[in-house]
Formats: sequence, C-alpha cells, structure tokens
Amino acid sequence: MLTVIAAPKKNDMKTKLIYILTIWLYACGSNTNETTISIIDYRNSKAPSVNADNHKNKDVEIFRTIFLTDTYSSIMYRFDNGKLRGYQTYFESSNNYDKATYKWINDSTLTFKLIDSSNNLTESYTVTGYKSTTGVTRNK
Repeated sequence: MLTVIAAPKKNDMKTKLIYILTIWLYACGSNTNETTISIIDYRNSKAPSVNADNHKNKDVEIFRTIFLTDTYSSIMYRFDNGKLRGYQTYFESSNNYDKATYKWINDSTLTFKLIDSSNNLTESYTVTGYKSTTGVTRNK
C-alpha cells in the first residue's frame, strides 16, 4: 500500500509559524515581578516602626535611619497564621542609596536590591520572616 503525504499549504505554515513566534515572544518577556520603591531618608526625623494596621500583605518598606551609625532598614509585611505581621531588619551601609527593587521569592522570603542612581552602585539582600524569626543576608 502506498501512502501519499501532501505538503502543507504555504498559508498554513505561515500561520503556525506566527503562532509559535507569538508564544515564544510572550514567554521570553521581561516580566520579573520586581517592584521599584523610593528609599526615604529618616536620619533627621523619626523612622517608622512596624505597623501592620497601615499595610497589606506583601507590602515592603525600605528606609534610611540612624541606629548607632548610618543604617538602612527593611520592613516586610505578610500573613502568618492568619494575622498580618511585619518583619523588620537593619543593615549598615555607607553608600547613598535612593531606590530599591524587590521581589517576593515565596510567602516568607523576598530579595531586594538597593540602588544608588547617581553612581550606579547596588547591594542585594535576602530577607526571611517566619513566626518570631527575621533574618537578613547580603547576597554576593
């Protein structure tokens, strides 16, 4: 028995190619789920404290303050056992960062990058908050 396979029509191939390219371009998009925020300088005024009543799940604050020396602080808000909680960290840096980008990795961990727009300097950190524990590590 002889089977003949017909070549696809030119228009069918073109449609399939456009469809595949569209899916590929969509998948390669730069959607990183990063959020950019300004770093507020509270060195000459009272810095904010953890206040879950004024925030919602996944809110993040990063600000500059004085805590013995020039210090940056982050507060991440997340639900823990049905209650919104804030997890605060402190870390020292002599650089003059003015903005930050952050991205949630999972429900209790986020990464953020401090950015000095004028000198193109950056520092990256990972923050974890779970139950009564808060941790911060500087990423290499």
